[in-house]
Amino acid sequence: MNRPSPFTHVAIVGPGAIGLVLAARLGRAPGGPQVTLIDHRPDRAARLSGRPIVLHGPEGDLETSVPVRLAPEAPPDLVILATKAYAARAAAAHAPWIGRTPVLLMQNGLGVAAEVAQVLPQSPLVTAVSYQAANLAAEGEVRHVANLVTLVGYEGRPPDATARAIAAMLSAAGLPARTADDMSPEVWAKLLVNAAINPVAALAGVANGEVAERPSLRALAQAIAEEGEVAARAVGVALPYPSAVEAAIDTARRTADNRCSMLQDLEARRPTEIEYLNGAIVRAAEPRGVATPANRAISALVRQVSGQKGAGR
Repeated sequence: MNRPSPFTHVAIVGPGAIGLVLAARLGRAPGGPQVTLIDHRPDRAARLSGRPIVLHGPEGDLETSVPVRLAPEAPPDLVILATKAYAARAAAAHAPWIGRTPVLLMQNGLGVAAEVAQVLPQSPLVTAVSYQAANLAAEGEVRHVANLVTLVGYEGRPPDATARAIAAMLSAAGLPARTADDMSPEVWAKLLVNAAINPVAALAGVANGEVAERPSLRALAQAIAEEGEVAARAVGVALPYPSAVEAAIDTARRTADNRCSMLQDLEARRPTEIEYLNGAIVRAAEPRGVATPANRAISALVRQVSGQKGAGR
C-alpha cells in the first residue's frame, strides 16, 4: 500500500526547460502536489501565468496550467531549484520564503550545493542527478526529448525519508526516479560526460553526434574525459562505469541530434556552466597534483568566446 506523499505544495524555481518539464508533469499528476512555478522576471511571470505550459513529449503534446509567481502565495513543503548552475546561489539568496524548507538541487556539475548552503544554512539540501533531456521551444513551451532517470540523495551519506519521498513523487508523475546510496559517484559520472561533450560541441558549433564521429573532436573529448577520470580517483570517487571515455562517446552517439545546452548558451550569448564542469575538474585536480591541460585549455576557450571571467570561487 503506497504511503501518501508528504509534499502537498512544491515550488519550482526557474522556468527553463527542466523547470517546465517538472511543472507540467507534477502539475497534472493525479493526486499530486499543488505546483507553483517561480520566475524572477515579473513580465515573463505574468505572461506564463496567463497560458498553459506546453510540453512536447514522447507520448504526444501535453498542456498544464500552473500559477507562475515571483514568490509562492503559500509556504511550500518542497522547493526544486531548477536554474542553471551559475544562477542557483543568487536564486536561493533572493528567496527568503524558503526558510527551512527542503531544497532539491537539479544543477549539473560540481560546487552548487556548497554555494547554496552558504545562503540557505537551515534548509536540507538534496542532490539530484537527472538524465532528463529537454530544450525550450519557446517561452513556456518545452520539447521533452528523453524521459530518463533522475537519481536523488546526498553526497557521502545514504538517502533518508525526504529523498525517498522526492523520488516517489517524481516517479508517480511519470518522471522515473530512484535514490542512490551515495550521490558523489553519480555527480562525477555525469560531470565527466558533460565536460567531455558540451564544450567541444559548443565551440565546434555541432550537435553531440559529431563529437563522437569527427576524429579531432573525439580526440579532444577523450583527453578531457581521461583527465577527469584521474581527477575523480584523486579525490577518492569510484565512478559507476568502467571508462569515462566510453561513457562520453556512447552518450554523444545516443544523443546525436541534440544541440547541447552550452552550444545554445553560446549562440544566445548567455553565460555558460563551464566553471561547474571543466573549470571544476581543474580546481579539484590540480591541488592534488593531477595535470589537466585539456580541461584547462577548453575552459579558457569557452570563457573567451562567452566573455566570462575565470572563477575566483
